[in-house]
Amino acid sequence: MFSANWIYNAWADHLREALQDGCFEGGLSFDKDTLYLRFASRSETHITLEVKFLDGHLMILTSDRIFDSNDYRKGIVQFKEIENQPIFKIVNNPSDRWICIVFSNRMELWFKGFGKYGNVLLRKPQSSETLQIFRLSQKSDWEFHYPDIAENHGEFEPLQEVHPIEISAGVKVSPVLIDNQPFSIAALVDVQLRYIRKYYFDQAKHNITSNLEKKAKHLRKILGEAKKRLADIETRRSNKELGDLILTNAHSIKPGLTKALVTDYYTDQRIWIKLNPELNAPENAKKYYGKAKNESIEISKLRDQVNTTEKSLSLIESSVESALAATEFKSLKPLQKSNIAKPEAKQPDTLPYKIVEFQGFTIWIGKNNKANDQMLKLCQKNDLWLHAKDVAGSHVILRKKGVEFPQAVIDFAAQQAAKNSKAKTQQVVPVIATLRKFVSKPKNAAFGEVNVMKEEIVDAFLK
Repeated sequence: MFSANWIYNAWADHLREALQDGCFEGGLSFDKDTLYLRFASRSETHITLEVKFLDGHLMILTSDRIFDSNDYRKGIVQFKEIENQPIFKIVNNPSDRWICIVFSNRMELWFKGFGKYGNVLLRKPQSSETLQIFRLSQKSDWEFHYPDIAENHGEFEPLQEVHPIEISAGVKVSPVLIDNQPFSIAALVDVQLRYIRKYYFDQAKHNITSNLEKKAKHLRKILGEAKKRLADIETRRSNKELGDLILTNAHSIKPGLTKALVTDYYTDQRIWIKLNPELNAPENAKKYYGKAKNESIEISKLRDQVNTTEKSLSLIESSVESALAATEFKSLKPLQKSNIAKPEAKQPDTLPYKIVEFQGFTIWIGKNNKANDQMLKLCQKNDLWLHAKDVAGSHVILRKKGVEFPQAVIDFAAQQAAKNSKAKTQQVVPVIATLRKFVSKPKNAAFGEVNVMKEEIVDAFLK
């Protein structure tokens, strides 16, 4: 924005006058984007230049800051090689974007514009070698090709073409006028400071808004999953009713059956009910009642989660509107301090599993051993169950969708099982993958302990 040749020319003219017969007292920085350079003029007036870098663009300002011993302890001293060195001359090319301050020991301090590649460099006397650079990220500046200021003794062609800079709608900067006022360095510094304040305000506003929108997106995903799961449970046939029908027809249900055709007195139709052939009718009914109890618990937790998430989402969306409407820092301050601006704020722990989406498939990851057992009760028999082999870790459930699981989805779910296990530091982790119906819970077993009747091994590759 302010990396224009005529601005460097204006600063060079100003510094030649202000620092005539002066010297360099020292440099100090507190971060990678701000450098303070202190000079003393012939009249022993102290002048501090504040050099700022916005996205790499060099901007020269004046500063009234006074440094004390605490500042020197906290900051980094810069350019010690030229401390207390008298200024010999100040050179610039009016048609280019650099200023060179030459000291009596012939070391040279260069202010290099060049757009987002701005930097401040210290050059060795009578050499092309660079002794120090301020922006260390600009590694190419160690090999910077310096213009020859000795060949023409610093005499360059006068400035030929000047392009005014438009700061905002109706506000322009030129060598003649700044915001419709006569040009001066003080006016230039003032308009640059206004630009910097707006730059940091826009940056803060963007960061807060992005965080809030990211959080809102995450909450919408949680809300959608919870509502979908709730609808699935509430619209399918009640397990309690199926248990009632089994008990009602217990006299006609023989042991060893895998399904029974019974009259549904709720709808007055004949329906098939799946049975465990190893259980009698009362035991099969008890199994359905157990499922019904788990469903009622999950429904209660899902409803709580929906209510909590909807409230949080409403608050986030309101904050997004406030952030977008903000025009000054004090309007953003409550959003910066509030936990609402943090993208990773936790939701109440209402489900025993974390939800991950991949290629349209839903993956559950158990939160702890007790949650692993709850998850087994909540999933379906044709869901895919995964667990890192021979090590402790989370149970992972890949929810059934369609005819079969794509291999890429299985591999991703296996990676989740590996990452959430004691083997997460290995590069390749063997993971057991089997349908849920082949996983059983032994009586009196510890939380998370299961028997696997049939298994396949999937290698999970971790980076």
